[in-house]
Amino acid sequence: MKKNIIKILSIITLSSLFATSCSDKKTENQGEQASKVQVETAVMQELDQVYDFTSTVEAKYKNYISSAGGTRIEKIYVEVGDRVTKGQTLVKMENTSVATAQTQLDNLGVELARVKALYQSGGASKQQVDQAQVQYDVAKKNIQNLKENITLTSPINGVVTLRNFDNGDVAGTSPILQVMQISPVKLKFSVNESLYSKVKLGMQVTAKVEVFGEEEFKGKISLISPTIDPDSRTFYVEAEFTNANQRLRPGMFGRAELNLGRANTIVVSDKAVIKQNGTNDKYIFIVTANNTLEYRKISVGKRLGDKYAILEGVNEGEKVVVSDHNKLKNGAKVVIVK
Repeated sequence: MKKNIIKILSIITLSSLFATSCSDKKTENQGEQASKVQVETAVMQELDQVYDFTSTVEAKYKNYISSAGGTRIEKIYVEVGDRVTKGQTLVKMENTSVATAQTQLDNLGVELARVKALYQSGGASKQQVDQAQVQYDVAKKNIQNLKENITLTSPINGVVTLRNFDNGDVAGTSPILQVMQISPVKLKFSVNESLYSKVKLGMQVTAKVEVFGEEEFKGKISLISPTIDPDSRTFYVEAEFTNANQRLRPGMFGRAELNLGRANTIVVSDKAVIKQNGTNDKYIFIVTANNTLEYRKISVGKRLGDKYAILEGVNEGEKVVVSDHNKLKNGAKVVIVK
């Protein structure tokens, strides 16, 4: 009887251990269960290589009008917004300094003539003549500079965009006015160094500015930087726009679009692209051959309806995840479902 009880207890114990082992195994298998994901295949298509760049409209030329004499302003002839022509008088400064300098120049001229006469009669040396000549030349140059800084003219055809002083103010060396030429204008933007060999002078650039919506303006590349910025790995480009109707104004925010021709490009669904919060960086989940997730940073080109052109980071034929990104992590096992 006692042996039968011991045998029954042993069977119960073994059954409990087996049940516990099976339960632990089931729990363990559930914890390692692979996530189910939907994927699409990255394909290659021949596309226009169109790149967008943010930029701000700038004047082709910008000049500050100032006087080096540091005298009082007698009269400013223009206001902000006035159109001016090259050589037009913009400001007149007081000429009291010119009158004083002219008197000094006249006196030095008389002294120079006297020393020359003495030299001819043997009453003065060649060195004295030379010294008097230098003093006269310096004074003459000084009065020329003063006269140039009394009547200030515009060096370009343009528009007055800034006025810092009023009549009667002492300007010193600070700019009195600013004149900009806004026909043509230019857009300056930075381009990745990988495109350096493809960007050429004279290439057409299409620009859009926010205030005019989808209206397009056509220009051409007028300058390419000869160097690469070592920090950003970019080079700057300037595009010039004739702006004959002067609708583009300096300071407007816009986008420049550059078409570098057709080429084979990887294309993926927009559902596959993940934008990292707080940055402009974009990523994608790739399912590898052993059904493991790989989280990659990518370079995205132009949007094509519900797809994106991918410039870097994805190869043709790779499977990209298009579902449940927030539940996935790098290196995790997955099961592909339709």
